[in-house]
Amino acid sequence: MIGFIRGKLIAKSPPQLMVDVGGIGYELDAPMSTFYGLPPVGAEVSLFTHLVVREDAHILFGFGSERERRMFRELLKVSGIGP
Repeated sequence: MIGFIRGKLIAKSPPQLMVDVGGIGYELDAPMSTFYGLPPVGAEVSLFTHLVVREDAHILFGFGSERERRMFRELLKVSGIGP
């Protein structure tokens, strides 16, 4: 699992953002609470992540804090709730 990502913020357009890590652009989905705390495009950003693997997609979610990621993971345990 990818637990953490740090790199240059390339683009941000809610709910997606892109982070360049060593020349590879990672696309992430993020909650608005994370977007409010993001630095400007071009700055370095650090995010906690959660990778959701489905039959039709692999989706990487980014969070500004461990607390946000923990809450997301708790919600995923509830029947009928998805990312």
